Amino acid sequence: MSKLRFISFWVWLFKGSGGKSGLRRLFDRWIILHIGVGVLLAYLVSKPLVDCASSVLLPLAGIIVGLSFAWVGNAQALLQTSEIQDVADKHQGGYVEYVYVYQMAILLILTTLVGWSIAGLSVFDSTWPTPKCIYGYFTVKAVLFGLSSLALRECWHVVLGAQWLLLTQREIKRAQAKDKH
Repeated sequence: MSKLRFISFWVWLFKGSGGKSGLRRLFDRWIILHIGVGVLLAYLVSKPLVDCASSVLLPLAGIIVGLSFAWVGNAQALLQTSEIQDVADKHQGGYVEYVYVYQMAILLILTTLVGWSIAGLSVFDSTWPTPKCIYGYFTVKAVLFGLSSLALRECWHVVLGAQWLLLTQREIKRAQAKDKH
């Protein structure tokens, strides 16, 4: 029996599996938009972070996490079909790429939730950087809003990716049925 070889999520995240690394997927040209959203909202929103967290955390947790986890479950079921496995084997990053993209999205969403939870616990408002430390506080605020923008994009990509898998599987099945006739 041959030895099984797996590429860990962390290796894929930083180095890739033959295609782009996971981080290069996050830090593409769209990162400028997320940074811009973060800076703009940090500038426009005058509320303390603890108040922002109470406004942002519940919807973020409920909608984004629920939606993403539901679609990841759907994608995992599709990834187990022979049609999608065949397509993934032909992809530059291989099957690993398909699996870890969803895991990265969940990691990003959970990281965003932890950041907003820390803000909700008043750490940034009472410990460091307090609103008196203008630049540090603004930076934390911009990062949290930017992460929220990025998490929203990843949530959308989870849904979009699962739908593409569904459509791909259907087209492969149709082509196979056509070949049989």
